Amino acid sequence: MDSFLDNLFGSLSGPRPNAAILGPPRKPLRCPNAAAAQFRIPGRVLVLRPIIDNNPTTNAPPMDSRSASHNNSYSSSSRPSANTTPSFADTPVNPAEQAKLEGNSHFANHRYPEAIKAYSVAIIRNPGNPVYYSNRALCHLRLEEWLHTVDDCERGLELVGGGSSPGTATNPGIVMKLWYYKGQALLAMEEKAEEEGRDGTGRLGEAINCLKKAFDLSIKEKSTYVEEISEKYRSAKSQRFERQDRKRREDVSDLHRYLVRLVERDRDRQVGQLGESSAALDGEGVKLEAAQRISEIEALFSQANENSKRRYVPDAFLGKISFEIMTDPVVSPPSGITYDRAEIVSHLQKIGKWDPLTRQPLHEAQLVPNLALKEVIDEFLSQNGWAFDY
Repeated sequence: MDSFLDNLFGSLSGPRPNAAILGPPRKPLRCPNAAAAQFRIPGRVLVLRPIIDNNPTTNAPPMDSRSASHNNSYSSSSRPSANTTPSFADTPVNPAEQAKLEGNSHFANHRYPEAIKAYSVAIIRNPGNPVYYSNRALCHLRLEEWLHTVDDCERGLELVGGGSSPGTATNPGIVMKLWYYKGQALLAMEEKAEEEGRDGTGRLGEAINCLKKAFDLSIKEKSTYVEEISEKYRSAKSQRFERQDRKRREDVSDLHRYLVRLVERDRDRQVGQLGESSAALDGEGVKLEAAQRISEIEALFSQANENSKRRYVPDAFLGKISFEIMTDPVVSPPSGITYDRAEIVSHLQKIGKWDPLTRQPLHEAQLVPNLALKEVIDEFLSQNGWAFDY
């Protein structure tokens, strides 16, 4: 056996293998990036591994042949540290936000009932976040569930103090949406009732106020919803005016019928009081007098009907901020849009030096009077006095 080892390691200087294994060799083998050195000999591989104590404070036993062969391909430099944790564990998962993201996914795919369920879970997990109420209100709005929309908007507005609390400055867009969704729902309920010939909820004025607040916030925050909200706001104001005008025409018609019936009853009473001798002659005179009165009433109301047709104010006469008839129209040169002077000056002084619709820079000195439009509006108002109450 000794001769075999002498022949096997004859090219190596130093002691025999047992001395190399049990003690330090005469010429240490150095391998910069490995903890062991291998000698490849035909038919065999001899591994010389130094015993390394990774934990000097403990007396670990030397590795046996099985552990040495196992750890040959798993160096200490590749082992993960005990203090290392996966990156996803560093960020805690918010259950409410997770439910909201699920609701957003359903909403994007038009699965509104499923989105409502997900947002409801988010509200249960965090009932103090107005965003969840806003998202759920929009789902109810898409499903035409108006009362649920109004309820969610009111609960969300309670959380932000109706948009007047200091905390709402961090996210005024949510306040704008809550007012907008509520105004849309109230307006839709009134329109639906009118289509079905029913009395509305009597909240049309409230709908206009909600849309007005949403419109003001959209201008202040330079929101991309300005045009959309302004259209709803203008529609709500127009609907209120039409409803008032229709009631006025109905009242006029009722008055017309009442006066005619009153004249007819008076005629019949006078004829009944006539004596038999003069009944025929006097009766004809009473009837002619009554017919003349009725004819005068008809002529009076016929003339009134010419002025009581459906009243309409052209959109070009309305300001782009309050949607009331302009009294001093001026043009914004950067955009070419016409505003009422009082409204646009108030905007420039209180909100910012920019066009409220196009968000382009604008200063009061740039405003140009629109004299042609002012002349047309003045003529319209002179012929339609009712327009002052539009």
